[in-house]
Amino acid sequence: MNDYTALNIAVLSIGFAQSFYAGIMLLLKKNARLPDRILTVWLFAISLQMIISLFNTRYTITAFPISPFVYGPLMYIYIRTLIDPKPRLRHYYISWFLPVIAFAVLALIYRNQPILIFDDFLENAPLRAVRFSYAILLMASILGYSIMTFVKLGMHRKKIKDMYSYTSQKITLKWALFVSITFFVMYFGLFVLGFTRVFAENFNFDPLLVGNIILVFYSFTFSIFGYQQDRIYPEEVPLAKPKYERSGLHPASMDKIKDKLLALMDKKQIYREPELTILDVSQQLAVPRHHVTHVLNEKLGKNFYTFINEYRIEDVKRRLKDPKNNNLTVLAIGYDAGFNSKSSFNTLFKKSTGVTPSEFRKNTSLE
Repeated sequence: MNDYTALNIAVLSIGFAQSFYAGIMLLLKKNARLPDRILTVWLFAISLQMIISLFNTRYTITAFPISPFVYGPLMYIYIRTLIDPKPRLRHYYISWFLPVIAFAVLALIYRNQPILIFDDFLENAPLRAVRFSYAILLMASILGYSIMTFVKLGMHRKKIKDMYSYTSQKITLKWALFVSITFFVMYFGLFVLGFTRVFAENFNFDPLLVGNIILVFYSFTFSIFGYQQDRIYPEEVPLAKPKYERSGLHPASMDKIKDKLLALMDKKQIYREPELTILDVSQQLAVPRHHVTHVLNEKLGKNFYTFINEYRIEDVKRRLKDPKNNNLTVLAIGYDAGFNSKSSFNTLFKKSTGVTPSEFRKNTSLE
């Protein structure tokens, strides 16, 4: 057994143990939802590939790894169900896994053939066709589903601004964007190095070993963040509809909701609630959430996130100008106004005023 084989066995053993254990933990997770089930299937698929690859170090079971063709579709389906308020599986998802079946058959047919022999990659025309088909379609799968995932996450980041007045990693899914980008970059780099290994002489590189290391990292990262991920969109409580809402929103109705909304902000100052959502406002106004969103967009030209944080910024500016608050730190005033993090407070304040909160206080004291 050479050093590469020993290292590969160690990586595969760690990967199998980690992905299988994480899958069991997700399977037993309390109040698990559809995204958790999809991630569980994903982790079990990784553990299955790891155990097959372990056996392949001594006995030839398949000619090449099969499960990489499920990584892209499962990543996209997981993200899609995670950001969908009412997640469900769609029948056309089945067609996305047809390449898995096709290459599973080929992997069994050619299990005794040297498919992944990089030194002779261009030899033997029938095997060469299988090799190139496998490599090109796998790269296309990872590229295509990665792009779909990036687009879906970008749409989500815009959508949540109509729902939340604050941001957090579990809402914005920054972790998912980071992991999915890393996944694509790593596999793209692996393909580049793999083709370099084919065409360059004396290039000592084992794509399978590196691929397994990437997969272990990927499995570990997604299982950690995925297990901790909570529901993004809370369930809405049905509200009794006022008479003027039964036939849709008319201009007069929109003005009435707008006036009630502004009064709620000015009198109750509910924007000071750090984790305020549009559902909270909807319930206090006794108006359906989508009507509040419609009024914000059409009458005020803002999303919920911008609307609430503008009130918070004005509150901070007003209190920073008041000498009675000189004993309070800038951050304390920001938190009291409803901001839930120093970074978002400073970023939004500077974007609105052109200066940081500390600079604003200093400038007002000189006036």
